[in-house]
Amino acid sequence: MTKHPPQTRGRAVPDPPDAAEEKPVTAPRARPSATALAEEPRPQPRILVVDDEPHVVQIFQDLLAQRGYEVVSSTNGDDAIVKVTTGHFDLVLTDINLPGVDGLEVVRAAKAADKDTCVILITGYASTTTAIDALRQGAYDYITKPFDLWETAKAIERGLESRFLVIENRRLVTILEEANHELQRHEEILSRMVKEATRRITSLYEAGKEISTSLSRQATLAVIVNQVSKLAATESSLVFLYDTDAGEYVAEAGSGVPQDRLREFRFGNGVGLHGQAVRNALPVRCGNIEETVGVEPFLSELEASSVMVIPLLSNETVLGTITALGRDGRRPFTPDDQEVLTMFASQASIALTNALLYERTKELDRMKSEFVAVVSHEVRTPLTSIKGSLELLGDERFHVLPPPQRELLSICQANTERLINLINDILDFSKLESSKLSLNFESVEVGKIVPEAVDHIRNLAAIKGIGIDVHMEGSAGVIEADPMRVAQVITNLLGNAIKFSPEKGKIEVWARGTDDEVIVDVRDHGKGISQRDMSRLFQRFAQLDSSTTRKAGGTGLGLVISKGIVEQHGGKIWAESATGKGSTFSFSLPRTREQSASSAEAAGEGARDLIAP
Repeated sequence: MTKHPPQTRGRAVPDPPDAAEEKPVTAPRARPSATALAEEPRPQPRILVVDDEPHVVQIFQDLLAQRGYEVVSSTNGDDAIVKVTTGHFDLVLTDINLPGVDGLEVVRAAKAADKDTCVILITGYASTTTAIDALRQGAYDYITKPFDLWETAKAIERGLESRFLVIENRRLVTILEEANHELQRHEEILSRMVKEATRRITSLYEAGKEISTSLSRQATLAVIVNQVSKLAATESSLVFLYDTDAGEYVAEAGSGVPQDRLREFRFGNGVGLHGQAVRNALPVRCGNIEETVGVEPFLSELEASSVMVIPLLSNETVLGTITALGRDGRRPFTPDDQEVLTMFASQASIALTNALLYERTKELDRMKSEFVAVVSHEVRTPLTSIKGSLELLGDERFHVLPPPQRELLSICQANTERLINLINDILDFSKLESSKLSLNFESVEVGKIVPEAVDHIRNLAAIKGIGIDVHMEGSAGVIEADPMRVAQVITNLLGNAIKFSPEKGKIEVWARGTDDEVIVDVRDHGKGISQRDMSRLFQRFAQLDSSTTRKAGGTGLGLVISKGIVEQHGGKIWAESATGKGSTFSFSLPRTREQSASSAEAAGEGARDLIAP
C-alpha cells in the first residue's frame, strides 16, 4: 500500500514514536455511578470496522488488535446498521461507499443508537465533500484513501479519547449536579438553623435590654416572668428566690398563676424537681408530671402537665430558679427551650444580683445619711457652746488677755469655725443626697448678692494677701433664687480659688446675664488643674492634693454641694483650666423659678445623680 503524507487539515501532528516507546491507547471507561469519584480502569474499547474490501478490513483488524481493542467488522451498510443498533461500540470506522446503504446512513444509525459514539469516515479524494457533510451530521473525523496507518491509528486514538472526555465530563456534571443538590439541601437546613438561632439571639437580646432597664427588684422580677413566658411559649411561669428567714426558696413573682397565693409556693433544698435543680445547679425538665414520683404539691395545684426548672446561678451560688409550667394541650418542653432559658437565666441572674445589691446599697446609704445627720447635729451643739464661750473670753469688755493667751484664743476660734463649716458641709451634703435640701426662692439682685458673698470671704483672702476684683455687668439684673444658697455657691468657689492661689495673688469675679440666665465666673491665677484631674472635680470627697502633707484643707464636698445647689436651681456648673494658667469655675442660673423647675426636671434630678456612687 502506498504511503502518503498525513492529512493534518490544520492540526499539528506529532512525529511517530519509536516502536519501543509506543503504548497502547486506553479506552474510555464505562459510565460509572454518579457518586463514584475515584478513577476506574477503562474497559476494552469496542470498534466496528465497515468496508466492502476484505483486505482493508483485515488491515484494520490487525492494526487495532495490536493496540488492545476489540474489533468487529462488517462488509455492507445494512449489516453495519443492524450491529450499531443492537450492539455497543465506542468507535465506528466506516467507508462512505458501501453496498446497499452508504456510510452516511451508518453515521446516522450509530449516532441515533449512542450520541457519544465516535464515527470516523474512510473516503476517496472524490468524495471529500461528502465526508465534510458527514462531519456536519456528527462524524468525528475522516481519512482519505490511500491512507497512512500511523495517521489512522492516531485518528482512532483521538476519537476514543474524545469519546472518553465527553462521557467523563457528563459524569462529572452529574456528580456536580448531585453535589449542588446536596449543597442546596444543606444550605436550606443551615438557613433554617441560622434563622432559628437569629430569632433566639434576637429574643435574648431584647429580653436582656428590657431586664436591664430597672434596678428595682420587683420590676426586674416582673420582667423575668414575662420574658420566660415569651421565650418558652408558655402561659405560666414562676421565679423563686431564697428566703434567708424562712430557709426555703419562695416564689417572688409569677405569670399565669394566682398572685394572692404566690408566696405559698415554696420548696426546700433537695426537695422535688426544684430542689434537685438547686442541689445540682443544673436544669431539670419533666415532660409528664402525673407519672413522675416526688414532685412538689404546688405543681399539681397549678395543673401543670410538664415543667422546666432553670437554676439562677451567681458566683457559684444558687439565687433561686426560673420555672416554666406547661399545661394540658402544650407540647412538652424541648432541649431547645432549655437552652434558650438557660442563656436567659444567666442574664436574669446578673440583673437580679444588681437589683439586690442596689436595694442593699440604698438601705446602707439611708442608714449612713441618718447616722451622719445625727452625729453632725450632736457634734454641732457642743461646738456652738464652745464658740460662744470663746467669743466671751475674747470680748475685752469682760476679759483682758495678754498677747500669748489672745493668740491661743484666736487659734481656738479659727479651728472652731472650721469645724462648724465642715459639719455644715456634711449636713448639706446629706440633705442633697436624700433630696431634702430646701430652697427658699425670692427675687434677688445679682449685683447685690455677689459683692456680699465676696465681702464675706475677703478676710480669709487677706491672710494670704490675695486681692479679689469684682466685675458686675449691667446685664446681670435680677433672678429668682435662694440668696443664701447662691451666696454659699459663690463662697465655696471663692474659698476653693483662695486655697489654690499663690500668696499675694489675684482672684477675679465676673457676673453677666442674658434674657434667660445669669452667669457667674470665678477665676484664679494658680497652678491650674491637669486634664487627668478635671474629671474628679465634682466627685464627693475628691481632693486634687490627696497627700498627707497637703496644704489645702476641707472635706472635698464644696464643689459637690455647689453643683447640687446649682442643679436644684435648674442651672449648670463647669470648670475650665490649664496647667500653669489658673482655673475658671463658672455657673449659670435661670432667670425665673418656672425655668428652674423645668430645667431641673429635664436634667432628671441631676443633683441626686451627681452624688450617686
